[in-house]
Amino acid sequence: MRLFRLFFIIPVLLLGACAELQNFRDTGTTANVEVVERAAATGWLESVHALRDVSPAEQQRALKNWEQAFMGNPDFNNRMRLAVLLATGGEEVRDSRRARQLLDEIDPPLQSDSDRETVALLGQWLDERAEARRKLNILWKQVTAQSRRVEELEQQLQALTTIEQNIQSRDAPVVLEDER
Repeated sequence: MRLFRLFFIIPVLLLGACAELQNFRDTGTTANVEVVERAAATGWLESVHALRDVSPAEQQRALKNWEQAFMGNPDFNNRMRLAVLLATGGEEVRDSRRARQLLDEIDPPLQSDSDRETVALLGQWLDERAEARRKLNILWKQVTAQSRRVEELEQQLQALTTIEQNIQSRDAPVVLEDER
């Protein structure tokens, strides 16, 4: 469900970028450069979204390529594309710790409010997922411990039942055939 929220943001950001594009058309060259930068910023969302339905091998190839691109040019767009793939990709490429580290290393003065909010949203989502995983681990340990306890109690019950049956068989009157 939370992954759905993340992918719901993509069209909203794209629509916002289109609306800003129309607003900036009449304001001059500086505004056009800003629109191009914002359109590039949404490119990483589109790239990650396009990988959603591909094979694990394709995702791994994309991860390697994007890691190399990030190493060559660690700008915001390459960082975010890599972080979102690590956060939301398939199990073969998912690495929440690395995604969180990439987000934490972003310089605070980001270019736009939408960039800051996107980073905050992804960070919050990663934190919530980590917390859910911690709670799940705790519950799993509790269930495992309770399961072991149930098995022990069943063994004790079986042992008591066997003892009771042995006692009853000893106390039962012995019927002799000669007494007829």
